[in-house]
Amino acid sequence: MIKCFLQIVFVFLFFNNLYSQTYYTKQKPFTEGELLEFDVVYNWGLIWVNAGYVSFNVKHEQVNDKTLYHFVGLGNSKKNWDWFFKVRDKFESYNDTSTLHPYKYIRDCNDGGEWVYNDVTFDQKNKRAIGYIKTKKKPNLKTDTIAINYLTFDPITMIYYARSIDYKRYNSGDQIPFTLLLDNKVYYRKMTYLGKETITTDYGKTSCFKFKATLIPGTMFKDGDVMTVWLSDDDNRLPIKVETPIVIGSVKVFLKKAQSLKYK
Repeated sequence: MIKCFLQIVFVFLFFNNLYSQTYYTKQKPFTEGELLEFDVVYNWGLIWVNAGYVSFNVKHEQVNDKTLYHFVGLGNSKKNWDWFFKVRDKFESYNDTSTLHPYKYIRDCNDGGEWVYNDVTFDQKNKRAIGYIKTKKKPNLKTDTIAINYLTFDPITMIYYARSIDYKRYNSGDQIPFTLLLDNKVYYRKMTYLGKETITTDYGKTSCFKFKATLIPGTMFKDGDVMTVWLSDDDNRLPIKVETPIVIGSVKVFLKKAQSLKYK
């Protein structure tokens, strides 16, 4: 739900050169206490099922006398859907309040009986991360040292990073680079800005910035699958709607509730 390559040196330089072209909002569009809740709808042919829910919460944590963002994402299938595909996911990330650079990332997920635990500590100064991971198929704890760059984010940080981009500075078709660390592997990706679109959901009629990103193939996604996201065109940059194909069918995520927002 909440889930997610040329020579390495060339790619590293390429993305660092593009960093100067990434524009950000003057202020972060979220604040401590913000809580967003979403409905997850599964579609297969003519079948539509309200299958689960997702929430994202912003907290502040004091770590070594430094105030960090503590992002928490929870994803669960509904109990009457557990018989088909039970989901119990938790993502956590501790981040710099200015740059959003992650210091710590924890993923503890069980999707349809396939579980994974991933604990990553980021060493931003030395451009590396130390990741510990174990899965149902490989239950022995594995340790990796991973090279990272200035734009390397974990999956939950990517949500807040995408909200912090100043889309008003881009034209439709422009691409925005990012580097995703998932399950101790680094993936170089781009978001493609698609312009503005007004959509109507249960949350209301909303003018949105629209972009798409190529997904990472695995158990849930096929190679070439693209996720499409609609962010509200206001200071809060709320994720109003997300659409993504999966191996069988597709998933749509709709904002249901937003509280303690930074801007009214």
